[in-house]
Amino acid sequence: MNQFFLFSLSLVLIACSTPELAPSRVSGPIATSLTFDYKVGPGDVLRVNVAGHPDLSSTPFRQNILGSPVDGSGCIQLPYLGEVTVSGMTVFGVKSVVEERLLKYLKRPAVDVAVVEYGSQRIFILGEVQKPGMFVLDRPMTALQALSLTGGFTADANREQIALFQGAVAVDQMKTLNAITLEGSVGELMRPNDVIFVSQRDWAEASQMARDLVPILQLISLPIGTARDVALFQDLRNR
Repeated sequence: MNQFFLFSLSLVLIACSTPELAPSRVSGPIATSLTFDYKVGPGDVLRVNVAGHPDLSSTPFRQNILGSPVDGSGCIQLPYLGEVTVSGMTVFGVKSVVEERLLKYLKRPAVDVAVVEYGSQRIFILGEVQKPGMFVLDRPMTALQALSLTGGFTADANREQIALFQGAVAVDQMKTLNAITLEGSVGELMRPNDVIFVSQRDWAEASQMARDLVPILQLISLPIGTARDVALFQDLRNR
């Protein structure tokens, strides 16, 4: 009995000492994680699978990858059903709607829905971080938590004056946060299409910081996808 107790205790200690895994980064539109609260929207791609009925499921949308893109009006197209409104729904919500519509053709439809590409709920973290880019906003996340997705700051990063743009990239929309003292907007909840920018430069005041950053950020297409964007981005990193 004592040996069993000691063995059980050792397992508990090992489990407690296991380090918590850091959040995974999403390097592009393909998602590596999904929470059930994620609300789909235009730009996302859903894979709708009707058990036993591939003819009713999502069709190939690119290079034989099955999926149903969510269009600008928030709808997907499915065989027989045609247009199905899904914007603002969770995967479970989409599942329920599709199953209800399929009752016209099947007695007991069994549907599975997954997001295979994220395009709507995304944020951008640019500048002096290890892995700048686009990240999926698949759960409530503060600005400080969002920064942790990048793998850390570079050696040149100004950690005391970090810009956060919520809504339009405009001078009056910029907030600042200090990742060292944890002052400012570190606890601000991120929203879709928010932009965080970490620079090298020190500014005397936030207003000058906004005036310097906004003009170039407004010119960059997000996500960065052209040579022109890359050049502008490199210029911005050095500011």
